Order: sequence, then structure tokens, then C-alpha cells
Amino acid sequence: MSAWTTDEMSPSLYQSVGDLETPALLVDIDAMERNIEEYVAFADENDVTLRSHIKTHKNAELAALEDEMTDGGGICCQTLGEVETMARNRIDDIYLSYQVVGKQKLDRFCWLSQKVEKLATTVDSAATIDLLQDAAQNHEISADVILEVDVGLHRTGVAPGSEAVALAERIDEAANLSLDGILTYESHVKAEAETESEFDELCWGAMELAEDVVDDIEDAGISVDEVKVGGTATSRYSGKHPVVSEINPGMYLFNDVGELKLRPWEVSKDDCAATVVTTVISVPDDDRLVVDGGSKTFSLDKPQMPVPKNRDDIKYVNASEEHGWIDTSNSDDSFAVGDRLEFIVPHVCTTINLHDLIIGVRDDQVEELWEVQARGKVR
Repeated sequence: MSAWTTDEMSPSLYQSVGDLETPALLVDIDAMERNIEEYVAFADENDVTLRSHIKTHKNAELAALEDEMTDGGGICCQTLGEVETMARNRIDDIYLSYQVVGKQKLDRFCWLSQKVEKLATTVDSAATIDLLQDAAQNHEISADVILEVDVGLHRTGVAPGSEAVALAERIDEAANLSLDGILTYESHVKAEAETESEFDELCWGAMELAEDVVDDIEDAGISVDEVKVGGTATSRYSGKHPVVSEINPGMYLFNDVGELKLRPWEVSKDDCAATVVTTVISVPDDDRLVVDGGSKTFSLDKPQMPVPKNRDDIKYVNASEEHGWIDTSNSDDSFAVGDRLEFIVPHVCTTINLHDLIIGVRDDQVEELWEVQARGKVR
């Protein structure tokens, strides 16, 4: 008798969504492709490069799809582990939007820079510049460098002004480093803007700061060829500014509840491609039921809860690890154990990181199976 394996329970191509074991992470392929095409159109209209951030999906096939649909825009990673995963899958143009610190990481970066056609990384201090220069010299490589400038988020990045110029000069003087440009991540706008016009105004103001930094560095005799900006929420506003050469959104191909609530004039439920289908496992009261998707299925690192995909009469109100508590008090329907409910994920990046597989669906049928290859690659 053959050995039993869990593969017998795995999703399979052309399987009906209704037959999938739950909870299952789904992506509506049609919606995903529309989202990519929308950002590609914006990039084309504003003469900027769309370099997609793969920290959202962590999958090389989707990274290759984004690179192809952006006509070779390259990809962005947040960890060396992600870079390694993409490089091993023949992605050749990668930007690491993160500081490389520590001997092991610097050694890995230098090794990876010799495995791909183009690999750039990020610095924001004399310490990160000097560490990278020493490693590059030891490994006899030339490293492409992006200087991160803080335009309001106050997370990482050098302040605009003389300090930014001094760091650009330090990079320029380093024998094994080459300044490719600057990065500004204007995510603070999301906490301040409530309307489309406020997004426009605040993003433009942040890009004015970025332009001042470019002018200051170029006045010092150093060329700034790239200005990389933006996430999903801000890049279609910041990317209108003439100083910008590249936008780096990540969530845009899927969207989530956060984007739905942040920009309701721009993102609808139809734009939210990533969902989780769940099964009702208990109906303990007339106004409450429980599904098999809790905090180990939906990442709840943000204040928002999952939102029902195809209905407005029920509400996801609480979660324990394997249970999702659903308020049905405003629904006229009756619910039974075994019913299925589909929810838009609250935060897509961290939700995907909880799953081994993204199931691509079209017309209620499985068409793609994407492994979350860089799941857990935090180093």
C-alpha cells in the first residue's frame, strides 16, 4: 500500500474554488492584471519606471510577470533573502531598498552582486557607506548605491540639506561605490491625507524636498540619475512630479482592506484581488457565526479587520488564532455549518507571509499555483 501524503489534499490546477480545502488564499487573476495595467499606464503617462516591490507576494513567477508587464522595469526587494530567492530564479535587475549591515550580510550582498546583471542597495549614514565600501573592496567588486533621504516618515534616511550632500560626497569618493541616485519613501502622507487633493498636495510637497536634495547634490558636482519614490498609496501622486524617475509600489497588484479604506475614491472591492475563502465551522447564535480563518490566516498587524468580498450584511469583528468571529445581526440570511464566506485580506503583505501558497483563480477555477518562495526570508 502506498504511503499517504499531504499532497493528496493540496489544491490542483483546474479545480473548482468551491472544492478547495479552507482556509485558502486566493488571487483573482483578472483583477490582478487590471491593477498592474493601471499602474503601468500611469508610469507610461508620466515617463517614470515602474519597479515593483516583491515583498508583498515573495514569488519569482509573479516578479517575472511584473517585470515583463512593466517592460523590464526590474524589481525591488526588502531583504537579502528575498534577493537570493529572486536571483536563483533568474531575476536579473534588483534593487534592495534596505541597509546592509553585518559581515555575513555584506558578504552575501557582494556574492549576489556577481550573480545578477544589476544589484543596487541602500545607505543612509557614514557607517553604512563605509561598511559597504570595505566589503566591496575586500571582494573586488563595484557596488551600486542609492542614498535614502527622509522627506517626512522619520524612519530611516538622511535629513535633506548639508548632511545629505556630505553623504553623497562620501559615496562619490569611495573607490568601490557608485551613486545611482536617491530614495525617498513618503509613506507619512498616508497618516496625514484624507482626500485625493490632500494626497496630491502632500506628495508634491515631499517631492519638492526631494528635488531640493537633488539640486544640492548636483550643485556639489555629483550626478543624481535616479529618484526612486513611493508605495502603492502614494506613488501615483508622487510620480507626477518631474524630479521622479521611478516608483516602487508593492501592494498595487492585489490591494487590501487598508488600501480600500485609505483611498475609497480610487480603490473598490473589485480592485482587491487577494482574498481568503473560509468555511463556517460553528453557528452558536442567531447573530453570530465562526469561520476557520483567524489571526494565523489573516495578519492582524494593522487596525483593520477582514472585509466580506461579495456582501455587506455581515462583519468580521474578532479573531483568535484559528477562529474568525462574524457578526450576522444585520443579515436576513440564515447560515449553516459548511457555508463558505470570502474575505478581502486586511494587510496583504503580512497575510501572504502566513501562507505557503497563493492560489490564482479565474472564473471560479484554479489557474495558477504560486508558492510563497521567500516566506520567512527576513535575513
